[in-house]
Amino acid sequence: MKIKKTGTLIFSMITAASLFLSACGNNDVPEAGTEAVQTTEAAESKASEADDSVSKEGTSAEAKAEEMTYESKLFDTSYVHTIDVTISEDDWAELLEKPTDKKKYEVSVNIDGENIESVSFATKGNTSLSSVADSDSDRYSFKVNFGKYVDDQTYYGLDKLNLNNVFGDATYMKDYLSYTIFREAGAEAPLTSYVWLTINGEDYGLYLAVEDVSDSYLERNHDGEGELYKPEPEQLDNVGKAGGKKGGKKGEKTEDSTGGKSSEFPGGMPEGFGGGFGETAKGADLAYSDDEITSYPDIFDNAETKVDEEDEQRVIAALKALSENKNPDEYLYTDEIIRYFAAHNFVLNYDSYTGNMLHNYYLYENDGKLSMIPWDYNSSLGTFGGMGMGGPDKEESRDATSLINMGIDTPLSGTTADSRPMWNWIVSNDEYLEQYHKAFETLISEYFESGRFEEETDALYEMLLPYVEKDPTAFYTADEFTQAYKTLKETCLLRAESIRLQLDGKLSANSDEQSSEARVDASGINIKDMGNQGSFMNNDKKH
Repeated sequence: MKIKKTGTLIFSMITAASLFLSACGNNDVPEAGTEAVQTTEAAESKASEADDSVSKEGTSAEAKAEEMTYESKLFDTSYVHTIDVTISEDDWAELLEKPTDKKKYEVSVNIDGENIESVSFATKGNTSLSSVADSDSDRYSFKVNFGKYVDDQTYYGLDKLNLNNVFGDATYMKDYLSYTIFREAGAEAPLTSYVWLTINGEDYGLYLAVEDVSDSYLERNHDGEGELYKPEPEQLDNVGKAGGKKGGKKGEKTEDSTGGKSSEFPGGMPEGFGGGFGETAKGADLAYSDDEITSYPDIFDNAETKVDEEDEQRVIAALKALSENKNPDEYLYTDEIIRYFAAHNFVLNYDSYTGNMLHNYYLYENDGKLSMIPWDYNSSLGTFGGMGMGGPDKEESRDATSLINMGIDTPLSGTTADSRPMWNWIVSNDEYLEQYHKAFETLISEYFESGRFEEETDALYEMLLPYVEKDPTAFYTADEFTQAYKTLKETCLLRAESIRLQLDGKLSANSDEQSSEARVDASGINIKDMGNQGSFMNNDKKH
């Protein structure tokens, strides 16, 4: 069995045994001699202890590297992996009967032929979950927690895994591609791969496996250091869940964030997801209001790690400094955030911080400095309500030409730069704005203009097509998938072309200052081909 568990107890036993053997190996009583001899022996002993310390540190690092190998296993993107979930018939029936309860069930999970017992399995999602639950489909997204029932159990270092149903995404690729673009821009992002999911041996469909942004993510990217928050406006009813705060206070026993009921919008779903929550945000906009912890429930009620008051005060201090917009390098990981926005503003996901919904990102804090981590991009590339607004022809609120030519310096939708301080410090400073443009230059030249984007996505399409064709729960047909892929590919290439014009000064980077003649023509693209959150039930193939 190659499934790893955290080796704290084992390491302690080995350390104790080493100390015992070391003591036994030095039990010779030295003969009386000169002070010089005694001093030399003491020096040699200290040198030996130092060597032992270095050796132990090296061994610990090697053990950690050996344990954190899930990236090269489950997240090898060169093939479609297999995951089979074995769950009791009664539990499965209950899950299907009450999916929005997000109840956790103890199951066994087999990943690429390796079995892991006593694993937590639950539905996940908010709007997507309730939408599927209200339909005749059972194609839910799921969260797997390897250590829920067995302390410190992981899959090669991975603590939690998301199995996404590609809701509203006829391309099957928007999440996958968006995270790829983040990494190509030099920003961090969750790992992804594709899996063929079976439940009790029965085919369930092609899913996207996504690394959870939690403890293992922190280990992989930050050596386990720092705190995580997932800001959500209170109106999304995504705080508290079944067990209070997600991360809780340090030292408290807390539930993971899959518990509780699904969220609902107040008064029902807004038309086209419009309206948003920017005017009533209590921290999700990352704007400073005062020094009171209770003024930021959007952030602190959604802690993903166990935090204390000192941790929360560091975040508030950073937000206060951000509001003053002085010396950002002292309280922000400026390079990481600049690269984050270069990638984010390429794919234009407005179900996010740059739109009016103010969610779908993680806030990372370490030693008083902040950065952002991307999350949930199935509504990118124009497939979220209100997308594409801006430009000289504002009545073209959802046309592809407006979308593709969205100015990289004015990428907001339904809000202003002053209301988004984590973006405003970039666009309001010439030095940081130049760094932002350079990040775009690297992304466009090295990934899109080099031909790698086309080569890699063509290969991905060929790999996925046979699985889409046989997917028994698919939201879209194979023909719709093929058309969606063609549209996605053309959209990205034209977006890269427009950004090149903006970087070269041939097209304004401000949408309102663009001339129609200078914009890239995308009139032949139908954005809806890529799917959206209202069209996921087009296919009559149901499980």
